[in-house]
Amino acid sequence: MYRISFKSFRFIFSAIILAISLVTLSGVFSTTHATSNEVCSNEAKRKSLEKYYVEQNIGYYDPCDTASVCSAGGGSLTTPAPSSLSGESNQERTWNYLIARGLTPVAAAGVMGNIQEESSFSASVEEASGGGGLGIIQWTGDRRTKLESAASDAGINLADNEAALLFELNYLWDGEYGSMTWQKQVNTETTVEGNTAIASFNNKFSSQLAESQEGNGSTMVFHALIERSNDVPTATDKYDGVGVLDERIASAQGFLEEFGNGANNNCSIGAGGLSWDQAVAVGQKLVDDWDTVYCGEGSIKNGKYCNWGPGDGYCTAGAAWMVDITAPDRSRASGIPDGAKVADTLIAVNSDVYTSVNPDGSNLRPFSVWSVDDNEYGHTGTIVGLGTDGSIITLEVNWGWGEGGVPGNINSFQYNSGHKVAVYQFPDFEAFKLGHPGYTYVNTATPKDSSITTAMGEKMMEFISN
Repeated sequence: MYRISFKSFRFIFSAIILAISLVTLSGVFSTTHATSNEVCSNEAKRKSLEKYYVEQNIGYYDPCDTASVCSAGGGSLTTPAPSSLSGESNQERTWNYLIARGLTPVAAAGVMGNIQEESSFSASVEEASGGGGLGIIQWTGDRRTKLESAASDAGINLADNEAALLFELNYLWDGEYGSMTWQKQVNTETTVEGNTAIASFNNKFSSQLAESQEGNGSTMVFHALIERSNDVPTATDKYDGVGVLDERIASAQGFLEEFGNGANNNCSIGAGGLSWDQAVAVGQKLVDDWDTVYCGEGSIKNGKYCNWGPGDGYCTAGAAWMVDITAPDRSRASGIPDGAKVADTLIAVNSDVYTSVNPDGSNLRPFSVWSVDDNEYGHTGTIVGLGTDGSIITLEVNWGWGEGGVPGNINSFQYNSGHKVAVYQFPDFEAFKLGHPGYTYVNTATPKDSSITTAMGEKMMEFISN
């Protein structure tokens, strides 16, 4: 929680330099709080905001687009491949892989609906009809030969094991053609459902095949770009030796319900909490709409933080926001003390909801609240997302650490519209604990079990959707 003190001199100096640079952005980041409405009514400000995002290599959040937060359901499609898979089944491992690599839940479910009908997620299964297909998407002919050659070069035995599944997922992602060929198109779809009558490559239905499947749902878009099976549209069209496209969609619906909380749009939250793009969009929404969130009757802590500014210690406002938004019982969201005491206070007051994180972070869950101490006022913030690779996404207000963010981060977003917000991604729990130089890690209040996390995610989704 930033306070003016001699210990903060270096940070203040950096902040002055940052403030000077921000003045050039046509007032978009002026010290006067610029609301979304003010930006949207001024085209010059809107263009300056977009220019800033491009220059900072940040995915553009358009405050004038009411769907922009929800459309950030997926992360960066250039996220490196994980070194291992996580999950109790091949279906769960595949879901976690696709989400970690940046697909939206709708896109991931569409891909998996196809894999289910092709192979039931077996890396070694041979095509039942004798067509020569192999693996999770049944690579056939020359494509199969190239798959087997690539696996041999990598020392991978294409049997039913995690190493083979990971290899085939990586090969599907960008190994087959040396680049991404389907991800962006599938990621733009907002539903898994589609019109199978215009999506079949079966000769009997080719006259009805649409030139493009764009807008026909993630399941059919992936099918057209990658599979192009001989499936017929519906069960009534079925004959011996062919599959049914409707069954691919039904499988996709099942995976979306099982792993994606049934949300048939991009405004959904996975088991790991917010994706990077969602966290950035939510962070900016929080400070852009400060008056709505923090001012007036019924706002967070009934207006306590409404007129607070830098130096008032309102890092606690960010923690109070998330506790209030995600609390199973809003009336029990405790009053927030100095930043250093927030986590311990939450655990003490809501012991049936929160518990202390283990020293190694092994029980860490999204929607946690942490505290660090500088022997003065301390600082507090939130953990909004966890990657399957062990990475951690934090969101905190009244904080900024100069160009590039805090030490040890692998992603950073810092934004000042009169109220400061920072979103950081750390590679692991240890890097996170060391991420605020001059402060000592105190504790993290984390949800006690997955059912609480799920309930919190549903409440967070309500905030994102509004």
